[in-house]
This record gives sequence, structure tokens and C-alpha cells, in this order.
Amino acid sequence: MSVRGIRVWRRNDARFQPSILVEKNGNSGSLLFQGGAIASLDSDSTEVERRTYTKIVDAYGLLGVLAISKEESVLVAVTGVLSVGQLYGADILKITNVEFISLKSFGSVEAMDTRIVDLQRLLASQMFYFSSLQSYDLTRSAQHRDSHDGSDSRFFWNRSLHFAFDRYGISTDQWLLKCMAGSVLVRVVYVGANTGRVALISRLSCERVGTRFNVRGANYLGAVANFVETEQLLLFDEKECSLLQIRGSIPLFWEQPGVQVGSHKVKLRAFETSLPAYHRHLSQLKHRYGEFAIVNLLGRKEGERVLTEAFKTQHRNSNFQNSVEFIDFDYHAQMKTSKEAINILRKKMTPHMEQHGFFYSMGEQILKRQTGIIRTNCLDCLDRTNAVQTQIGLQMSKSQVAFLNLNSGKVNVEQRVEEILKDLWTKNGDQCSTIYAGTGALDGKSKLKDASRSLARTIQNNLMDGAKQESFDLFLTGAAYEPRLFDRACNMLPPSLIQEYADAVQQLVERAPEIAENHPLKIFVGTWNVNGGKNIHNVAFRNESNLSHWIFAEFAASNLVCVENEELADIVAIGVEELVDLNASNMVKASTTNQRLWCESIRKTLSEKAPFVLIGSEQLVGVCLFLFARPRISPYIKDFSVASVKTGMGGATGNKGSVAFRIVVFSTSICFICSHFAAGQNEIRDRNEDFATTLKKIRFPLGRDIESNDVVFWFGDFNYRINLSGDEVKNAVRNRDFAKLVEFDQLTQQKAQANTFIGFQEGDLNFAPTYKYDTFSDDYDTSEKCRAPAWTDRVLWKDQRGERSTRLMSYDRSELKTSDHRPVGSIFQLDTYKIDSKKCIELIEDVVESMGPPDGTIIVTIVGKSRFPPSMFQPVHEKLKELGATVQLSKFEDGELWIILNSGEMALAALSMDGLSLNQPQEGPQIIKVRLRSPDWAYSLKPHLSDFDLEAFEITPADENLLIATSAAFEFEVDDEDELGSSLSLSSAAPDRPRPPSARSENIGFGPQIQQEILSTSMPMSASLAWEHVPPLAPHPSNSTQQQSCLFNPFTQSAPPPPQRVASATPAIPQRRAPPPVPPPRPQIPPRPKM
Repeated sequence: MSVRGIRVWRRNDARFQPSILVEKNGNSGSLLFQGGAIASLDSDSTEVERRTYTKIVDAYGLLGVLAISKEESVLVAVTGVLSVGQLYGADILKITNVEFISLKSFGSVEAMDTRIVDLQRLLASQMFYFSSLQSYDLTRSAQHRDSHDGSDSRFFWNRSLHFAFDRYGISTDQWLLKCMAGSVLVRVVYVGANTGRVALISRLSCERVGTRFNVRGANYLGAVANFVETEQLLLFDEKECSLLQIRGSIPLFWEQPGVQVGSHKVKLRAFETSLPAYHRHLSQLKHRYGEFAIVNLLGRKEGERVLTEAFKTQHRNSNFQNSVEFIDFDYHAQMKTSKEAINILRKKMTPHMEQHGFFYSMGEQILKRQTGIIRTNCLDCLDRTNAVQTQIGLQMSKSQVAFLNLNSGKVNVEQRVEEILKDLWTKNGDQCSTIYAGTGALDGKSKLKDASRSLARTIQNNLMDGAKQESFDLFLTGAAYEPRLFDRACNMLPPSLIQEYADAVQQLVERAPEIAENHPLKIFVGTWNVNGGKNIHNVAFRNESNLSHWIFAEFAASNLVCVENEELADIVAIGVEELVDLNASNMVKASTTNQRLWCESIRKTLSEKAPFVLIGSEQLVGVCLFLFARPRISPYIKDFSVASVKTGMGGATGNKGSVAFRIVVFSTSICFICSHFAAGQNEIRDRNEDFATTLKKIRFPLGRDIESNDVVFWFGDFNYRINLSGDEVKNAVRNRDFAKLVEFDQLTQQKAQANTFIGFQEGDLNFAPTYKYDTFSDDYDTSEKCRAPAWTDRVLWKDQRGERSTRLMSYDRSELKTSDHRPVGSIFQLDTYKIDSKKCIELIEDVVESMGPPDGTIIVTIVGKSRFPPSMFQPVHEKLKELGATVQLSKFEDGELWIILNSGEMALAALSMDGLSLNQPQEGPQIIKVRLRSPDWAYSLKPHLSDFDLEAFEITPADENLLIATSAAFEFEVDDEDELGSSLSLSSAAPDRPRPPSARSENIGFGPQIQQEILSTSMPMSASLAWEHVPPLAPHPSNSTQQQSCLFNPFTQSAPPPPQRVASATPAIPQRRAPPPVPPPRPQIPPRPKM
């Protein structure tokens, strides 16, 4: 296919709407693109139409139509290719250049949308391939080619670009290409007088695609990052022999955020909620490939150890524990010890290779099928994975050559094939690595070469991959919807329907209440500036720091442990500001010690009332956000994502900034944002700018922003002050005249002026200002600065769905005194909606049927006339205008008038013209007949969904029970400088200490003074939990009789009884420096000077 068989013409006459004409060698007639519609023209009409057009480009093929915005669509033409060989009589071509042709404007697309330049660079990066013949579909392996299911949607990258052609009934097989991404390598082999081919085809999945540090792990549908199906193909005469292998990211929720310079730091996200996604992924592998085994090549350094243990934990707790073997092999450590160590792994994999076999056919007869597959992974699924897959391929190639009987009477055929495959696997590794990481693979043979590639990867991944990720998203999803509509559609509908039924999305979203069941949730949102976060972890202040008085204020008066209390919150979101001291060292690299301690403190506090699982925790210098959920709803939480933005010093530092979480519960998207804005009595403008910057820069995957979510909770230390003197504020507080203070509250004033938090709501401020106190005192600031009290700590919310969908139940502060701020907490009742999958399908069918034929095409004829007279066109057009229809395109086909209207609904309305009599001055009354071009559109457009599409809505009871039983602890990466052994007492608690002397000024305090002696919730649950990376395993049913481990999970089991102390017994935990026999003296608060 070296000839450019596509010719594209444009009508540049500004008096008419933009129009594109496309011709293709071998096809009679042409395609006409006009007014957003597509129509086929016969050869005669093409000849006439082309006279007013100018040729703009010759192309090798068309990928389809891409909607780059709601108003603009482009035709994507392939203008550069490179042949990589032939398979099954078809040229396999690599795309080297593309051109975008606007369908709705005359100007250059690149000038109108800067994203097009990056998209063009992506499509021309030599990672996309297509076949010159429709008879060979590159998206399907030899084994799956006879399934008659069409192309494999996982590897059919431009599938969504075909939808516009399908809508208007244009044959995509005749006009469009099917492209895959990955690598195709072909070599010719001569065996005697026969010619054969050895090929290696790696198909990259488009279900969860992205760059190295932007896309990791799995999504809630079970699709994993960098999933590649590699086919080792041998073709000789009519014989074909195919071996499949797969690779893919670890199917958990995890990522590698921040700048990565030679580092493998990993953050697990919502580990406890990843089990349904894990099950979906493995179920899909079982469905598509049969039996399979998992080969994990991760090491024991940095975050890889955490990820490996989480992977093994999830597998042990899954339904696949006994049916799928988990082979764990530390590739780097083993190969460093000995290059022969690979034989250990080969010995473990050989039984699976022999059992699974490979595919073999002769002509049309299939003689052997591959019954299973090996799934290999490392961290990136690149270098180590490629090395192991090479070993599998080379070992199985011997069996393939023997099965093809190529060694019979020939010399060294097996060796020649093996040498070819070695070269192909090396090049395959480089090409797969270039797509995901930006450079070729690291093979370990040349240290200089590997070092240069590692440096190039660091620059590429951290500085340039953002634009590449946006290009991936634009190409695969387009941008035909407003962000808010797109977000709601993604939350409600199976992903496969959103683009295929683009015109129906608006109606489907509007009719969501018909298919949704209301599930009210109770949410606690709290914020606290903890002034460095140290005092609460000091055992000397345990009576001052019981977090349950804040989180469970309504239960604080009792010690009731209510495991199934329906009054408890379903979701707990806690934001902490100044978690660490805001000094220069922490702004460069913030310590995570306090983050781990606070996480365990909150976790233990929650477990005293009911089981909770940690969904996520994120720290930006001093701002930290924690999100917990009840196990009963955590299976229905999906699309968890994290974003943050620095606003300190104009965005250069993170001493001020925001952290945001986004989750979808059932079908309701919720955004939690914790912020710390600029300080100072008069820095109102800076605080407003901090809000505006956060609103603008917080971005979640697929371009989602804050405003695209259904519900937004925004809380933190906003630092807005009260425009009164300190004495005036204190007098008003003593008199409980909060209404007066609200009048002068800066945030209230700025909201009223629409300068900040536009559209957000806040509860009544019926509590005393929360800032600034003397630590451990009820007195406001008595220091030399004597700052005026203010409501700096706030909780606001915004519900895009309506005022009554989110209801505030309480808004108050708590009397914890270990900081110069008081914590604030709010409780909300939130309506969330669970989609019924069966009702959803019924609604889609109803909406599609009510919208009429998607092509919007009617055919008009005149009774008694074999050809439609052109003089009748204007009267018909006038009647259509009376109905409110807009004619997008019209043509004459076989003597009939074809009219494409602006919608299918208008086409249905036009049927009312059937039998209408129109008077003509010269010819008299003319009766017109109107019919639809696609009368059976409702049946042909019936949604075709697989069980895996419907799984997006359903959580089985078994999954829910497994999740509750598997709620393992979330772990943080450990920094060497964050060691805690010298500062924590793990064996005994300090004795009670008297309250510090109060200042001499008048005591101003509100809320109950809790006098009960309650153990501090700020200490780690156990020494092991405070130090161990590995998520503690829930006891497996088969091991329930075994002795309990010292590692325990408070959500799934009670603590084991303390071991009997024996004088000579060896301690169960590593020795650490013992605490001092007497606790350190409590800080003395100087008395306020007398006036």
C-alpha cells in the first residue's frame, strides 16, 4: 500500500458552509462531509460536486472523525507510513505522520486548538500500525480471529472515530482504517525452497492508557496500565503457530506521584477498596485466555516491597488464590547473585508453559489451541518483564519449530529462528518502553547506555509526559461534552455507551432519577490547624487530645462502642493544617512521620466506634487530608484520585496550598478539598487569589476540575479574619453575640461580594472563633502580638444538583487544646444514587428509540414520478422549516431526494409530511411521500453490552464480604530521617499530669469540659503497626485455627491477648531506646501581665 489512495478536497467558498469531499481508489463515488453530517455520493454526483472543490491533501487512509470540542470536529488522515513487512498477504504499515482537516471551519485546526500539535506528535510517534487489507485485523491474535466478534475493542484504538460513520450508515470497512498501538516486527526466514515469516506483535490496550508516572495500577473496571498482549507468530506455507503472553501493571490502586529521580517510591491508594477491581481484572483474563499464572518480578527495595506484599495480600484474599498460581521472583536480587538464577524462575514457569501450549492451524483447520497464558509484571512492565517474556518466547519457540516440522532434513533452523526472535524481542522491548517511558529498554548490558536512558526517562516522565497524557485522553475520548455532563455520564453509564450514543447522553443524564435508587450517606468533615502536630502525640497531654471528642462529638459523653450504629458517619474526611513545622527543610522535603502517626490516631479513634477503612491520605508539606469510609459502602467507591496545588510564595512553595480527593460513591461524584490560605489580618486579596488558583489548577484525570463534581466539600484554615479589634471580638464572644462578629467576618463579606467561594454554602457560625489560643488554655492569644480572634477554620460545601441534595446536620467546634486553633467539624446528610443496571439498559433503549434514527435521514419522492423534480425541493424545504427542522445536507440518489436533518427527532417529525399535497403553479397539486432511510433503527442500535460492562454497576455479596474481611492497614513509605524509635514510648504510658495553670485573664471557653480519663487515641496501635510496611493479613479461613499473630487489624479482629512475660524471654520487637523514667516536664505557659 505504497500509493496514497485517498484524495481530500475542500470547498473554500465562504458563501457556503464548510464542506469536504473524499475519494478513495477502488471505491466508486465519494464521501461528502457537510454541516456535521456524512453522505455517500455516486460517481456522477461526485464528478459534478468536485468542480467547485480544491484538493488539499493525498493520504494513505482515514482514521475517522474526532470531536476536539463541542463545536469542532476534524477528519484524521494518515499522510505518512512506513512498511514493516507482510503478514497474510497484507502490508503492515507504521504511521509516521497525520493531518487534521477541519469539518466545520475554513481555518487551520492547529491555530484554533493548541492541543492538536501535541496530538499530531503522538500519532506520528511510530507507535500506531494498520493492515492494508481488511481481511487481516491486527487487533486480533491468530487464536481469537475465528471468534466472529469483530475487532478486539481493547486494541482498536480509533474505534470511537468510526462512530460518526456508523451513525450515517457509511461502511467503515470500505473507507476507514483500524489501527492498533504497540509494536509489529516481521522477519523473513528461508527454509530450503520455502519462505516463512517470524513476527512479534505487541498490542497495547487502550482501556487504561497513559504515561509512566501519570497512569499506574488498575481502575475500578479492572483495566490496568500498560497492558500488552504479545503474540509470537511463525508462518510457513499454510501453517501458522502463535504463542500469546500478557503483561500489565499490578491490578491495585497505586501511583508514583511527584518528581521521580531514580526512585521507586509508591503510594497505595484505597487498598481496601481495590478487591472488586482485582476480581474484575482476573475474571476478564480467565474469560479471554483461560487458565493463567501470575509472575511478579518486583524487588524488596523502597516502594516495591510494599506493592509486592499488597499484591500477595490481595491475591490470598481473592477467589483466585487456589486456581491461579502466584510466582514471586525478585529479578534484580536474584540476577545480581547469579545470571543462572533465571533457571529457578524457568523451572517454576515450565509446567504452565507445557500445560498451556500454543495455537496451531493448517489452512482453515485449527489443530491446536493455547489453553492458558502467563501474566508477567514488574513495576513498569518494561525491562524485567521483557527479559522474562523473552525467555518464555525462546523456550517455546523450540516447540513451535518442532511442531511445524521445520527441522526435518534442515540444518540449524531452530537456531536461526531463535537468533531472529532474540533480536525481535530486544527491539520489541525498546518500542514498548518508548511508548510508556519515553526511551528504549534498560537491558543491563551497557551501564553507560542504561544510565543515559535513565536520565532521558527522568526528564521525559517528569517534564513532558503531561502533554502526552492529554493527547492520549483526547484521541480516545474526544471532547464532545461539557466537563460537568461528561463527569455525570461517566458516573452513570457503562463507558462503552458514552461515545457510541453521544446524542443520547444529555437525555440519559437528565432522566437519571428513573434508574437510580437514593442511598443517603452521612459524612463527617473536619479541619484542624495542629500547629506543627507534635503535642497531640506526647503522652503527657493524653487527656487534652482525645480525637473522639471531635470526630464523634455526639457520642463523646459515653464510652459506647457501637459497631453497627446507623447514626455514625459513613465517610469521614479530616483535613489537618501545619502538620509539620513550616520551616525551610520541610518545604523542600516534608517529613511523613506526623502523617503516619495521625493516620493511626484517626484510625484507632474510628475503630472504637465501628469498622472503617482508609481510602486515602495525602500530604503537601503542612496540609494533609485523610479519607475513611465504612466497609459497607467502600465497595461502591470508585475513581479515587488525588490532586494538589502549591500557593505559597506565588505558587513556588508548599507552605500554603491545597490537597484534593475525588471519589464517586455509587453514581455521585464528591470532591474533598483541604486548604491553607495566606495568613495575615489584611491579606484578604492574597487569600482570594489562593482560592482562585486552587479552583483553576486542581485537575483530576480526564481533565475533570472541581466544578465538574456533583458535590464539593471545601474546608481548612482559610485564614480569613474579623475586621474588629481584639477587645471587641472578645467582648462579643463573652456575650455570645456571634451575629455581630459574622457581620465583620472577612469570608462572609468576600462571599457576599462574589470575590471568593461563589455558590458555596456554610452553616451558621454559632460557636466562638477558633483562632488564636494560648496552647493548653482557654485564653485567646496573650503573646506580644495579641492577635484578634477569628474564624479561620471553616467548612463550606456546594451541591451542583440542588439545595436539598446535601443537608447540614451540625456545624461546631471542639475543645481540644494541644494547638493554638480549635478543631471544627460538620456532619452532612448526602443523597447518593445507585444505578440499577437493568433499568439503565431499558432507559437507553427507550431514549434511543425516542430520539429517532441517528442518521436523521428522510427520503422524499413524488407520487406518479420516477425522479424527484428539482423544482419541488424548495417547497419541501419550506415545509421542513415550518416543522423547525434544519437541513444539514441533501442529495439525489436513484431519482429520490435524500435529506439529512439536524436530529433523528426531526426526521420522525418529518414523517407527518407523508401524503401532503403541495400546489405547483404549472403542474398543480403534487403529493409527496416521506419515509425514513433507517426504519429499523431502534433494533439495530440496541445496546450490545457484555457482562463486564454491567459489572460497573454491580458488587456481588461475596465481594462485599471479602472486602470487609480484608480491610488491611494502609501503609506509608518510610523515610530514613523519619525514624521514630527514640521519641515513642511503646511499653508504658506516662502518669497523669495536672492541667497547666490558666492565664490570669478571664477564661473564655465553650463546649463541655470532658473530665473523664480516656486513653489517648494518638498513639500507634502497636509497635508493629507503627513500623511495619507490610499490610497485615486478615486471617484466612483455612488458617483460622493457627496461633494469632502479633500483627492485628482492629477492623477485622480483636487484639491478641498479651503474651506471658518471662524474664528470660526474647522481646518480640526490635530493641529501641527506652523512654526516660520520668516524662519530660510539661511546657509552662507564662502568666498574662497585669494591666
